[in-house]
Amino acid sequence: MPETPGIVFAIFFLVPAIYAIKLGLEVMARLMELLLPIIVIVYVLLLVLVIPKLEYTKFLPIMVGGIKPVLAGALPNINFPFGQILPVAFLYKYVKGNGGGDGKVGKGGNTDFIKYCFAAIIIATILLTFRAMASAAAFDEESLKSLTYAPFSTIRAIEIGNIIERLDYFLLGAFYGTTFFKFIITYYIICEVINDVIGKGKPANYAVPVAILILVLMPFLLPRFDLILKTVNPYLFVSLPIFFMVPLLLYITIGIKEKRNSRGNRGVDG
Repeated sequence: MPETPGIVFAIFFLVPAIYAIKLGLEVMARLMELLLPIIVIVYVLLLVLVIPKLEYTKFLPIMVGGIKPVLAGALPNINFPFGQILPVAFLYKYVKGNGGGDGKVGKGGNTDFIKYCFAAIIIATILLTFRAMASAAAFDEESLKSLTYAPFSTIRAIEIGNIIERLDYFLLGAFYGTTFFKFIITYYIICEVINDVIGKGKPANYAVPVAILILVLMPFLLPRFDLILKTVNPYLFVSLPIFFMVPLLLYITIGIKEKRNSRGNRGVDG
């Protein structure tokens, strides 16, 4: 769909996103809880089905050009998707303590949030690693360099009995599903931040104005995919403080808050 205007995809993303913001954070979380396991199963199943089409000798030679090309390809990918875990940190204040649903902050409730975030990062890293390995084993070096998004071409190689083929559409569905989840989380956080700054109403009140702002700015901020690729490296160095300092400050804040709450609970018990 290269000739389809980008605004069409933006509208298809924004309309359900506005509806999700209107319904609230809990409904969004329930939707993700329902669909995310299905998406992961489809993703893993596709990787399993493509295994017979892979040639593992294409991994060799390993690091023939040294470590620099590896780092040049790996470092920019810190942004996508690992750097985008930052909006999830804003959801910390909605986490209930002790997992009991009482809304109180207690021992274990806050650390569980961090544990689940790290578990999600580890699972995503494993899945993306296997995806990259599958792409590397499916094509030679020159062909791999010419592909815009190699995983789609890799999954396209799946054939089952000369009947079932072109399963890349399932990967496309998983891709857009996870991208939509990521978008509505970030979208909700933007509305939440605006609501906190203004101090009036609720996040849902700002869903439509933010959507209009995105539609207006999108042609200027994201005009072409090749420009996005060119800005990955500069963005990496600009965002390094965000990747490390913000999570570190969040961890320190959680520790201080837990100590204060434990002291307060001891004082009450005493």
